[in-house]
Amino acid sequence: MKAVLAGAFDPFTSGHRDIVMRAATVFDGVTVAVAEDTGKNTANIDDRLKIAELSVSDVKNAEVVPFSGLLTKFLADNAPCVLLRGLRGAVDAEYERDLCRIYGGEFDGECVYLFSRAELEHVSSTAVRALAALGGKLDGYVAPPALEYIKKIYGKPTKRS
Repeated sequence: MKAVLAGAFDPFTSGHRDIVMRAATVFDGVTVAVAEDTGKNTANIDDRLKIAELSVSDVKNAEVVPFSGLLTKFLADNAPCVLLRGLRGAVDAEYERDLCRIYGGEFDGECVYLFSRAELEHVSSTAVRALAALGGKLDGYVAPPALEYIKKIYGKPTKRS
C-alpha cells in the first residue's frame, strides 16, 4: 500500500523529508501531494513542487505530484492508500485528529501518523520562510539539494541602489 503526505509545503522542510524517508521504509511508496492553491501560499505551485522534488529526489519510492480541490477526492482517486500525517507535538496531534475525523466522512481509508524526531520538532515552514527572508542559516531546516532554490524563492530581495 502507498502513503500520501499532502500539504501546501510552503516550503518543504527537513521535517517533511524525514517523514517521507521513514514512511518509505514502511510503505510500498510515498506520494507527496502538493496543494495547488490554499489561498495563503507564499510561493507558486511550480516552485513548491520543485523544492519538494529536490528534497526527496534520493528517496527511490517517493514521488511528488500536484493536486487541486478536495484532498479526499485526490485520496479516492489514488486508492488504495493511507493518509500520512507528521506530528510535531500535542497541538499537531489534536489538530490532525480532528482533520482525520472530517476526512473520514469522505475518505474510505486510514490516517497514519508519524511523530517528528525530537531534533526536528521545532522545524516548520513558517520558521523556514522567516529565516530565509532575514538571511538566516537554513542548515538543518531544509534538505541540502533544495537549499539554494529555497533561498532564491523565499530570501529577502537585495536592495538596489
